[in-house]
Amino acid sequence: MAEHPWRALQEVLMLAHEQSVLIVHPDPKLREGLVAALAPRQIIAVSSRDDAARTMAERVPDVVLADALEARRFIKDLDRLAPRAMRVFLCPRSQADAMRELVDAAAEGHEFHTVDPTLSVDEVARSLRELLRQRGSTRVPAVGLEASFYVDGEQLRAGCLDVGNEGFLLKLPVDAPIERLPPGTRLFDFRLEREGRVVLRTGGGFVRHIGLERAPGEAYFRVGVQIERAGASIGYVELATIDDMVRVVAVLRRALRRQPTLQCALVQGVRRREDLAATLVENGEGFRPVLRCAKPQQWSVAVGDVVQLVFDLSGKSYRGWASVLRLEPDAFVLSLPRNLALYHRRSSMRFRAGEDQPFAISFVSPLTGERIEHPVMDLHAVGLAFAYDAAREVLPVGLIIDDVSLVLPDGTRAPCHAEVRDNAPLLDHTPGDLARPFRCGMRLLNVLPEARQAVINAFVQASCPQVRDGRSEPFRNIWGLVQAVHLFHPDYPFEEGPHMEVLEDTHHKLATVNEGLARTFVYYDGPKLIGHVSGVRTHSRTWMMQHLMVLPTVRRGESISRDLSALCVDYAEALEDLQYLRIYWRIQNKWPDRVFGWIARSMHREGLTDLRTLNYTRLAFTQPLRARKELPQVRRATAADLQWLEGHIRARGDVVQLLADDLMAREAELPTLASRYGAHGLKRGRSLFVVDGDDAPIAMALAEEASPGLSWPEMTSAFSYVVPDPLHPRAPEAREALAVRCVDHYREQGKGSALALVQDDEVESLVSLGFRWHCRVAQWTGHRSVTRTWHMLMAAVFERLQDRAARHMGRNEEQAA
Repeated sequence: MAEHPWRALQEVLMLAHEQSVLIVHPDPKLREGLVAALAPRQIIAVSSRDDAARTMAERVPDVVLADALEARRFIKDLDRLAPRAMRVFLCPRSQADAMRELVDAAAEGHEFHTVDPTLSVDEVARSLRELLRQRGSTRVPAVGLEASFYVDGEQLRAGCLDVGNEGFLLKLPVDAPIERLPPGTRLFDFRLEREGRVVLRTGGGFVRHIGLERAPGEAYFRVGVQIERAGASIGYVELATIDDMVRVVAVLRRALRRQPTLQCALVQGVRRREDLAATLVENGEGFRPVLRCAKPQQWSVAVGDVVQLVFDLSGKSYRGWASVLRLEPDAFVLSLPRNLALYHRRSSMRFRAGEDQPFAISFVSPLTGERIEHPVMDLHAVGLAFAYDAAREVLPVGLIIDDVSLVLPDGTRAPCHAEVRDNAPLLDHTPGDLARPFRCGMRLLNVLPEARQAVINAFVQASCPQVRDGRSEPFRNIWGLVQAVHLFHPDYPFEEGPHMEVLEDTHHKLATVNEGLARTFVYYDGPKLIGHVSGVRTHSRTWMMQHLMVLPTVRRGESISRDLSALCVDYAEALEDLQYLRIYWRIQNKWPDRVFGWIARSMHREGLTDLRTLNYTRLAFTQPLRARKELPQVRRATAADLQWLEGHIRARGDVVQLLADDLMAREAELPTLASRYGAHGLKRGRSLFVVDGDDAPIAMALAEEASPGLSWPEMTSAFSYVVPDPLHPRAPEAREALAVRCVDHYREQGKGSALALVQDDEVESLVSLGFRWHCRVAQWTGHRSVTRTWHMLMAAVFERLQDRAARHMGRNEEQAA
């Protein structure tokens, strides 16, 4: 009997023995072949999307192989029922319409892979094997290995669990200083040792992920570290290779929508790189997209030449190779790159300052003693790049320069320190005074606040000239916009009253705070204020974006919202000490919940993001508090309680909450942030209250404190609970006692109401006390390393809205004609 043709696929899942697979396809022969190939794994095969939904409701699979004909609808099911499952769509290249729909979905930010089931069995096996390796690449268990590395000049040690070609998985105890290792942290001088003997040494790498592992009898943090390639410059780490045509087209589409240029250079011959205007042409025969690029000025191109393409998107650099298909009078046409290499470039946005805002750098070389001065090519708040002549100047990577002057546009000089982080030939530089033009990238250290402010102001002006610094905007103008968009807040009604003076006073004080605590941007159309967004530092590492609003009658509302939110995020990203971005939205508000909720779920990364649902409840002090008598005693938290709280959060593995909410013992009461706000007459702090149990607290309340108007919905002035055992028989009365104490606490502070942000099962007890339930809100917190992705997905949403509005307007004009 002949061997089944799909048996060659049986070794595909050898790298993931425990993975469960769901196959969804109407063709019974294809299902049978896939089941036979993937056996004896945990496999379920169904014929329809409805059957798949019922299956996923009972058990969430690790991998989903599905037909591409209903990809858009099936993606919605997966977002709802299996958001973390790896998705693979089976789509023949001959199905052009299905391919276009997949590209549309990928360009919107949906993550999935595609496989052509009409290829040979060996080719399908290779494709599936590579996809599964992306989910769990080959790793070798590490026995007796210990890792050491430097973070901010201090050496740390950790156990090593396994080793792979790309990096390592480390093991740290629960009480380890993980606050120093958030994802994105750069590590230096990484070593592996066995019994004191070094078996591996590399220059550095960075933390990719962190999460809690619960093993029998112990719990520990696992930290994934990716190592730089040998010979790569600092900060230039190859992440992956994208060889799925759907994803290649989607990435190119997103990049060219953001900036319609590609850096192009011939692989052979003249290797001068030029920025060429480019468009992605997707309406050819079948589904064969091509790239049309403007003709270069510095070199000639011929049919058959191979061209290297380089572009940036969401903080990462992409490189690919394409061949010249044909020449046109003023352009040439390239084939689609077969794959794109993805690199990690830098953690913050850079920009080119305009000619009206020139920056320069001046320093004395510690190697030669020669003074070096150059105009700055591009910069951001903590780094810059400039062109220099490698024929006479030497600036090796790692060079530390103690005396650097950043020359600001007004001619003043801001002293700082710097370190050379990158060094490479500059192919697109044409001035004749440089014999060997090189590009030097520097990291700036100890930058003065006025210099950082000048860089940020230049960035805002370069990004969007219609946006102004809202701190100097009269508060009454902003509040008029609040009334126009009906942005209602329970504590601050629209009509005149004492609260208006309170809000105006906070607005004036925020205008004087030092850089990095708060920022407001306003959007003007001529003399008219039409948009607003603000951000505030809620914790020492966390920036909250809030109060985004655009005048409803404005036709370009989507693009204005995109520009304002992008500027607020980019501003926060430029603050080196910020690690997390946070936003809230009302779940009852369907549009933001659908958009923000989809983005937050699709961006889920363990140890990087956190999405939780909270209930916004409020007690106005004009209403009585209906508390029962003989409640448990409540006391203020001591230093020992703060240590217990930190240990409890660590044991739960809530890395994002621990770091983003300042729940480490030394910062639990926000002393550092309080002193920064206090210097400007503003308040920010936290009080903690405890109800004792036999061995540990039954419950604890975290009462946030802030000046009125720091956040109009007062998200920085609400209390919440920490209950280690919600099923404890005394937990309900402990929560009630803590709520009463928090109400008294806010009364003592002169507040007009008490707010609580609590879980679903904690609402009923508050309502019985007299609190009013207002709404459910979603809270999303993301690490700075994913903010570019958030920005990119938001831009994609607003682009779709703009396209939809343009089509609707065009139909109306046709009907009117």
